[in-house]
Amino acid sequence: MEQAGFLALISKKAGHFRPNVCRDLTRAFSHPNIPLRFYYIEDEKELAGEIDAAFRAGCRDYLAVGGDGTVSLVASCLYGKPHRLGVIPAGTANTMARVLGVPMSAKKAIRLAVSSGKTKFVDGMDVRGRIYLLNVSAGLSSISLDRLNEKTKSTMGMFSYVIGVARASLKVAPCSFNITIDGRRICSRDVELHVTNLGVLGLPRYHIHEHSLLDDGKVEVLGLSDLAPTTVIGAVLEVILRRRKRRSIRLLGEGSEVVIDSDVKQSVQGDGDIIGPTPVSLKVRSRAINFIVP
Repeated sequence: MEQAGFLALISKKAGHFRPNVCRDLTRAFSHPNIPLRFYYIEDEKELAGEIDAAFRAGCRDYLAVGGDGTVSLVASCLYGKPHRLGVIPAGTANTMARVLGVPMSAKKAIRLAVSSGKTKFVDGMDVRGRIYLLNVSAGLSSISLDRLNEKTKSTMGMFSYVIGVARASLKVAPCSFNITIDGRRICSRDVELHVTNLGVLGLPRYHIHEHSLLDDGKVEVLGLSDLAPTTVIGAVLEVILRRRKRRSIRLLGEGSEVVIDSDVKQSVQGDGDIIGPTPVSLKVRSRAINFIVP
């Protein structure tokens, strides 16, 4: 017999985590008398063990309290298990929550998790056994994460990413990437190589690729060739104005299996966390994660 109730997996390091979210969770779940247990994330392996133990005990409902990195980390531990995952946004960008329609107010997001019977399956990107949900990239975005800690993100919010990119632009140079997409080889020289699962940059209204879907079984590989003013301005206008014809942000290909290599080793990030150096292989896992949605 399955054990009812939720396991809330909480990142105290998230950019906008506030201790009172635990009090709000307790109050919201006590009224309908739904069992709720807290686990504070400290170590990735320990988190996986905690979720495995909860699953063996019958738990099928989980909450990720944190930002996009926390959501993808919890999702990675749940992949392959029957589950429902609710998101309580407490990070800097909270892109996944926004795309799913989850309220940015913690109290409203909690009420949604308690009351909603709706779910949505989304694809995941499997890199070295870890599931990522938003994007995997090398170049400018990875370098921008250098020295961008949780304290900075908590203090400056989304603007901290702008500062990170500005700093990175002083260090980054075009790199020759060797990409394989579903067996097809492509060579491209770029300052940013970006693999997107949903085509959104930060906020849902900012699309770097208009036709990306979370549940279409494929990802899109995009390139930004340089940081010349005309290229950067063109890229910004393409995103803000959602232009159909794009020259600055180039679509290099789309598929379900991607290998990224480079002539000079590049750091690779996934959903805001550093994965490691190139080369990396990515495989789309269809309908990997089942989210609670409005």
